[in-house]
Amino acid sequence: MDPLALALVLFSALMHAGWNLMAKRGRDGLVSMAIIKLPNMVISLAVIAVVGLPGADSWPFVLASGTVNCLYFYFLLNAYRVGDLSLAYPVARGIAPLLLVGLSAFIASEVPSVRAFVGIAVTCLGIIAIAQSRSSAHHGATIAWAAGVGLCISIYTLLDGMGGRISANPIGYVAVLNIFTGTAVCGTAFVKRGDVFMQALRTDWVNGALGGAMMLGAYTIAVYAMTLAPMAQVAALRESSVVFAAIMGAIFLKEPFGAKRIAAAVAVTVGIVILAMGR
Repeated sequence: MDPLALALVLFSALMHAGWNLMAKRGRDGLVSMAIIKLPNMVISLAVIAVVGLPGADSWPFVLASGTVNCLYFYFLLNAYRVGDLSLAYPVARGIAPLLLVGLSAFIASEVPSVRAFVGIAVTCLGIIAIAQSRSSAHHGATIAWAAGVGLCISIYTLLDGMGGRISANPIGYVAVLNIFTGTAVCGTAFVKRGDVFMQALRTDWVNGALGGAMMLGAYTIAVYAMTLAPMAQVAALRESSVVFAAIMGAIFLKEPFGAKRIAAAVAVTVGIVILAMGR
């Protein structure tokens, strides 16, 4: 993998874990997501003012991806409602790259090499191992919702990889996509949690602005990286955010990070190295 693409995706993963940590800290999942998406939309408008709109050929991809992203947020909030972040997040992120391998091979004719596929598989298995350190027979609902999240991730990643490539403006593409999804999330929060939403905006706007900037930056970098490298490899590397999230959870949320999670994190790291060497 191109060294620039590798560095960009790892930085994207770090920022992705960062805004998820901020969302996790909120008491109301929908409101927490909305106060991140609102400044995200404002920043996206400023970005569009500078870089312009994406090419017309990419707009069908924006609309399709925006619709799938709305389903993604619905599944994600339900997964967090019924279970732990440390279970739902790794399962969702681990399933997605493996699904994307099949979708990108079938639709975009991107078939990974044996080495790249081994790297993808090892990375995903390491991510799922992190989740299994907290799983039990009573967490079936969480895993079911998380599987829906993973399916949505694989679909919108494919759509955005293809859309970003033909847009001639991947930064503008992601900005428009964020406005589309932000309108849906913030509108739902205002209708269902109006008073709580407005209070959160007054008290948590700094965290919301920082989280919104990280959300936009993380996915902009990921989509740009997919113009430099195969989509399935970028997607698998991006799921290293699970390791960053586990470390952040241990530091900021005092969540356990024992021997099993350390071993799983090492597996993810090995997968990333194999993936980076694959062509």
